[in-house]
Amino acid sequence: MPGDQSSLVSIVRCNRYHLEDLRSHLRELLNPWGGIEFFVKPGAKVLLKPNLLTGVPPEEAVTTHPLLLHALSEAVCSAGGKVFIGDGPGRDPLETAAKLCGIEKVIQETGAVLLPFKEELTVPLGSGTNSIVPLAGELKQVDLVINVAKLKTHTLTGLTAAVKNMYGCVVGRAKNRLHFEHPLPLDFAQVLLDIYLAIKPGLCIIDAVIAMEGTGPRRGRPRQAGLLLASPDGIALDCAAAALTGFSTEQVATLAAARRRGLPGTDPAQLRIAGIPLEDAAIKDFDRGAAADRVTGLLARLPVSWLRNLHYRRRPFPRVDSIKCSGCGICLKHCPPQIIRLDRNRAVIDRHRCIRCYCCQELCPRGAVDLFPR
Repeated sequence: MPGDQSSLVSIVRCNRYHLEDLRSHLRELLNPWGGIEFFVKPGAKVLLKPNLLTGVPPEEAVTTHPLLLHALSEAVCSAGGKVFIGDGPGRDPLETAAKLCGIEKVIQETGAVLLPFKEELTVPLGSGTNSIVPLAGELKQVDLVINVAKLKTHTLTGLTAAVKNMYGCVVGRAKNRLHFEHPLPLDFAQVLLDIYLAIKPGLCIIDAVIAMEGTGPRRGRPRQAGLLLASPDGIALDCAAAALTGFSTEQVATLAAARRRGLPGTDPAQLRIAGIPLEDAAIKDFDRGAAADRVTGLLARLPVSWLRNLHYRRRPFPRVDSIKCSGCGICLKHCPPQIIRLDRNRAVIDRHRCIRCYCCQELCPRGAVDLFPR
């Protein structure tokens, strides 16, 4: 294929999770590169990395839909590849999340292999953060990573799509440590970008048939978007996703971080689009949630860090609804600074020491954590 196709983004319509439809639209989606065979060579071991944040039914639009993984597994097998499906869920073991999210059935019907992330591959980050990250050692066992993300808002980073989805490849409690060491959105986004660049998936796909708007990535609302997006360049793909949902580059922390490094793919006007043009695919009146504050885009551009940090101190705090809280302790276990305690079997957050990473709000199984102004 002539020319560099790395920054090309493909967008197609797909209005429902129906296996035959997904097969057809997936072929259409990958047609600009000549099909799945451009990425998958015969005999290749291929890891499908979905978003399996936690074990919930696919109807909640929290995780990558299992039927998309089914269609993609079939496509990889048709090209002669061996399929593995792996992730590091935020709350549940992979086996539990796979069962609840519908992935277990995909495994049974396609012959794919579930690949829990248990081994550690220590990787120093390259952005000057001086962080050492244990990525899944299983990444060394495969020839190709296909990143199959879900389009959702995210209270900390603005949007979670291709780049942030690679955070699931961090093993164990290192996820909590990285949140604690890099509490500010732009700083944390540098870490996310480093992880994505260290893994460098060969193909990124975004499931936006049903997206999530509002208070994502766990407690937002499912939103019919009717789209599938793909690109070998996850940054360009996220830039297209941001444009479709009404985010500016500076309102999506990972894109803002990529722009600061001078990486390509952060300007929607310079993207090469195959299929549906961005203006025709735009999702009207998409609720971008708290991260889309008008002031955020302005202050995030400022080179003076203390001014940016001043704004970030205005971010909302998590607060526990004592009626909804069951005292399960999941928020305590996953709180990076460990500042949550149980009082009469109800969680209590120390606001003075809260770093506002929103892990408690993201992982609470009962939706008992809401966000409120300072």
